[in-house]
Amino acid sequence: MKKRMLLATLLAVFLFTAPGCETHKKQDPDQGCFAHAPLKTVPWAKAELANFQRPKSGRLRVVVYSYKNDYYLAFENLILSSPMSHIFDCSGKNIMQKGIPYNDFTADAQELKVLLDKLY
Repeated sequence: MKKRMLLATLLAVFLFTAPGCETHKKQDPDQGCFAHAPLKTVPWAKAELANFQRPKSGRLRVVVYSYKNDYYLAFENLILSSPMSHIFDCSGKNIMQKGIPYNDFTADAQELKVLLDKLY
């Protein structure tokens, strides 16, 4: 009897203290602020892209990410010494300006769509 009572108590404690299951709704990259050719239509994105389009700049990936229900546009290049300076929200602010730690962003962001993957 004592074993059953102990088991029931442990089960109750576990059920009440265990974190609830969170469902992450995947965002649609074709519905966000970067849906309509941002590398051609968004002025700050066009300027950022132009910075990487020089000979011998290396591989450039431009990716739309979802992070905490917001969209971000990342310019990824291996030679960057400060990659967080090249990840932007819809208004053009980088994650550093928004106070988002780079490690948190990279751990939790979901890649939605690769807009460009090219060697310069």
